[in-house]
Amino acid sequence: MLSRELGGTAIETFWAGTSYLLANAVLLPFLGAVSDVFGRQSVLMFSLTMFAAGTIVCCTAKNFTQLLSGRTIQGVGGGGLFILSFIITTDIIPLRQRPKYQSLLMAAFALGTILGPLTGGLVAEHAQWQWLFYVNFPFCAVGFLVIPFAFRRFGLKIQLSFADSLRQIDWIGGMLFVAGASSFLMGISWGGVQYSWGSFKTWLPILLGVLSIAAFLIYERFVPTRPLIRLSIFDNRSGGLVFLLTLFFGFELYTHLYYIPFYLSSVKALRPSITGVYIMALSFIMIPLAVVVGAAITRRGTYLWAIRLGFAALIFENGLLLYLDQDKNLVAHFFIIMMVAVGHGFLMVSLNIATQAIADARDVVFAVSMFTFIRQFGICIGVGVGGTVFNNVMLRALENKGFPTDQAHAVAENSEAFVGVLTAMDDGPEKDGLTSAYVDGFRGIWYLLLSLAAVSLALSFLVKHHGIDKKLESGHELREKKGAESTVAKV
Repeated sequence: MLSRELGGTAIETFWAGTSYLLANAVLLPFLGAVSDVFGRQSVLMFSLTMFAAGTIVCCTAKNFTQLLSGRTIQGVGGGGLFILSFIITTDIIPLRQRPKYQSLLMAAFALGTILGPLTGGLVAEHAQWQWLFYVNFPFCAVGFLVIPFAFRRFGLKIQLSFADSLRQIDWIGGMLFVAGASSFLMGISWGGVQYSWGSFKTWLPILLGVLSIAAFLIYERFVPTRPLIRLSIFDNRSGGLVFLLTLFFGFELYTHLYYIPFYLSSVKALRPSITGVYIMALSFIMIPLAVVVGAAITRRGTYLWAIRLGFAALIFENGLLLYLDQDKNLVAHFFIIMMVAVGHGFLMVSLNIATQAIADARDVVFAVSMFTFIRQFGICIGVGVGGTVFNNVMLRALENKGFPTDQAHAVAENSEAFVGVLTAMDDGPEKDGLTSAYVDGFRGIWYLLLSLAAVSLALSFLVKHHGIDKKLESGHELREKKGAESTVAKV
């Protein structure tokens, strides 16, 4: 729809989603660190303003250059809104009580992610594409009204002047990190989609990104008095393993949410709105389960059981996806796709709480920022790696089925754009062969995710338990007014 209305190519359409994800990911740790200096409310309002401004740019876009600019600005704002929501809970809620509150936040963001395909499908079929962005404005308006009211008694314990606050920020570390992460993720996103993996346009950004991140880590270890990221959060082996599991979780989550709708539209020829209904059904398991898991972690004081159950469930669920093909009925598809939500429901909260439990109390904000970044990092890697696996497996399947090499390459390299052609084809051997090749491509994805879940489950048994009965430490406070005085609230 976007490519037709704005005259964009398949690559530009791909970047309409990817530009948001990249901007969302790379600025997460920086915005979290800045909020420690300028205060949560200031950075939250900045993020909301950026999201609203990006939405306006998208709504008024006349071409893809404007649209991608708006999506990037939206990504900056969306990342800030996401990370600040969780950081604020670490300021005012003790760790033991935090899982049940953070599970509600996770559920809210998951609901928005899952409702997106349904909304997008309805817009694609029945309205102008601008309504994809118009729907954001009421939420932005509520945010602008609510944030000042909600933060009227919450702020920094020690408020510095604007000039002193600027000097407190690790600008050099921030530039190294943002540049390195952006370059690396750009290369990963380009690989196998826009350029081949062997092209210097793919490997050079990845190499420069790695070198920049290495320089950032060395700089952070030895130079700044107030670093962007406290590397002590990686000193504990269990902490490092949990961050690695978070990377795999992000990869699994995005790949499921991206490729299941693609599967339904290509293999089962479902309309966008019906595909959205299937994905929305995930919320009826994922969201309540995440809330229940959060409450159970608070009650039991442990989280490792949820991590292990989550990855075990993903192994089973990816195995079920391998069972699906063009001949299975839609009822079987519906229940199997709903089962995918179980593993993610267990992992959404448990991994986040694990990072906070393992980190020192003074480092919790940095652990939350890094957890969110690494999860988004995994999502972005899923874009490139998932696309490469799908295209290569599908290409091999087409060639094995006797399709000419030129046709096989054309279909595999433009598999999403070809869905409309496939759906319009008359039933026959050619359509059956093409559909079967799509199924093989998706099975390549499911095998990859199954293997990743199996590795993750094995690694989860190496993580040691850390208690969640920790003292609350924060440079921010929630005050209650009592007469003419103001005291720190007990939470």
